[in-house]
Amino acid sequence: MLHELEIRMLPGEAWWGGLVNCGYKMPLTQQSRCTVDPFGGEDLDQGAPVFLSSKGRCISSGKGFVLSAEDGVIRCRGEEEIRLEALGSDLRSAYLAASQKYFPFSGGLPDERFFSRPQYNTWIELGTNQTTEAILTYARSILADGLPAGILMIDEGWQEEYGVFEFNRRKIPDPRALMDELHAMGFAVMLWVTPVIASAGPRFRELCAREYLLRDGKKQIALREWWNGYSAVLDLTNDGACAWLHAQLHSLMERYGADGFKLDAGDRYFYRDDDATCRPTTAREHTTLFNRIGETYALNEFRSAWNFGGRPIVARLQDKKHNWDTDGLSTLIPNTIVQGLLGYAYCCPDMVGGGEMGSFERGEPLDGELFVRWAQASACMGMMQMSISPWRVLPKEQAALVSDALKLHASLAERICALAKHAAKTGEPIVRHMAYVFPDQGYETVNDQFMLGDTLLVCPVLKKGAAKRRVRLPAGKWAGWRGEVFEGPADVELDVTLADLPRFERL
Repeated sequence: MLHELEIRMLPGEAWWGGLVNCGYKMPLTQQSRCTVDPFGGEDLDQGAPVFLSSKGRCISSGKGFVLSAEDGVIRCRGEEEIRLEALGSDLRSAYLAASQKYFPFSGGLPDERFFSRPQYNTWIELGTNQTTEAILTYARSILADGLPAGILMIDEGWQEEYGVFEFNRRKIPDPRALMDELHAMGFAVMLWVTPVIASAGPRFRELCAREYLLRDGKKQIALREWWNGYSAVLDLTNDGACAWLHAQLHSLMERYGADGFKLDAGDRYFYRDDDATCRPTTAREHTTLFNRIGETYALNEFRSAWNFGGRPIVARLQDKKHNWDTDGLSTLIPNTIVQGLLGYAYCCPDMVGGGEMGSFERGEPLDGELFVRWAQASACMGMMQMSISPWRVLPKEQAALVSDALKLHASLAERICALAKHAAKTGEPIVRHMAYVFPDQGYETVNDQFMLGDTLLVCPVLKKGAAKRRVRLPAGKWAGWRGEVFEGPADVELDVTLADLPRFERL
């Protein structure tokens, strides 16, 4: 049965929610003309069937629904009842009420090193060349450049085969020795894993016999297309399949000393609503089942999540392209804002410079200015993740500015950890929209500034070649990053150089 709901926006009302990857289109206002479709092509990171308004209203459903906005009217279509509720008077009160009702925070927290140390991912730097020599060279170069050890993620390419949770001994002959050396350097180590099983691999026949593999509507083994071809997928509605996957992951921790896992894939497009699963479920909800697997490990990271707000998972934005546009740097703030408003408080703004491999494979020159600005935009967020090595690809002066951004992030570690612990108890986002902290003051459509907690206003430079930055300061006194004190409310235009990350402490 199709359920529909039509809502007229209130004067000055703004809406956020649904899909994180549509965050750059938000807020939805009376001037918006846009569709947010969790069954379409933009659900490549996190989502939930919840929308929140600056006037304290909430739209929600038990399942995903399509929402469109045009001429000040919101229209919703879905398979379950879609509700409109008045939960508060502003964005903050609506969010806090919705989080208690629809994604209550569990009190759990990912490993605190996510918030206090940089993350280093081998993907863009090494591709699938995940060899002992390449990994150790990368780790040593991090320390040689004066950067702190942190969490090192060994990405795709370390495995024997998809579904075989064993190191490829031609690439990594002695996995334990590799792990021990990385640990001795001070790194925690995460491994890239997926629920994908190679259809011609050594585990396929075994898992097929156990009935652990997903079957399609004709009850044949489902071979699904993904970025590495066609493969089978674990049926995570099957408790036995989940137990088998946990056993593989625990074995990697016990035998080799792996500390945690980057849990990739698991997107909705791997599944179909008419799949013959062990327990009936929808394609959308398979992603949630994968999230449940990963939340049991303190060191976890997901790009794809559905209706899993309030849980202790690290949510990374979809792989961004190496550009300044709506699939690159300019999405970091608005998409991270939506992450927080859907309950994904422990979020990572993708790899500095972009995590989409194609941007670096096309042979286009690296934009050093973009790289520096990306590092600065990430520095005051909850997490900071590196991959491509700035000391290798940037001029010395620009590489030093990236190091400065990493040092700034480290200087905020105590504050960010406190905000993460606060989120675990209350649900409040670490990164907050200005309208969340300063309601009804005209900041609803400001998408190039954000608040870290309630006291630090961060205004990264997001335009190429910019020599000035216009900043909107709320009421009160604000101490700027260069020592000036400003009185708000005010719009201030400031001169900036590439070394500047405009930020203001609330006094």
